Amino acid sequence: MVLYFAYGSNMNQEDLNDYCRKKGRPLIHLASRSPKVCLLRDFRLDFNYYSPSRRGGTANIEPTRGEQVEGVLFNLNNVDKDTIDDKEGAPSYYREILVSVVLRNDTKIENVTTYTVCEDKKREFTPPTRKYKQIIIDGAKAFGLSEEWIKKLEKIPSKN
Repeated sequence: MVLYFAYGSNMNQEDLNDYCRKKGRPLIHLASRSPKVCLLRDFRLDFNYYSPSRRGGTANIEPTRGEQVEGVLFNLNNVDKDTIDDKEGAPSYYREILVSVVLRNDTKIENVTTYTVCEDKKREFTPPTRKYKQIIIDGAKAFGLSEEWIKKLEKIPSKN
């Protein structure tokens, strides 16, 4: 089992299902993977990678003291993890990093896998499409992320 912190489109069941179907991979039923809302401290959410398949900026995390990113912690099996690696384009586009997250009850969880954009793929802020931004917002709402976080997501400038 791998502990995985999702902060972008991988919180959205429908988007993940679409990917799995297109790639002929087993579906990952997120609700059955022990989801827990958590915070990644000393990071901020950014959109500094242009995804040709999404036709806009996609979510990334950048180390930033005093900021935090809200997301969902999942327990993934090895097949799930391979699917997420593939979806993230790891290690060519996004790379795996280990982080610590904090649950709502202040329990700290160490050695959690998440993904960040590879240095050579980063650029300035790149607005996501409205559709991609909505995928993230819908996932955040589905897992009960805070109203404050959802409002922050809604304020991210988008294109088209």
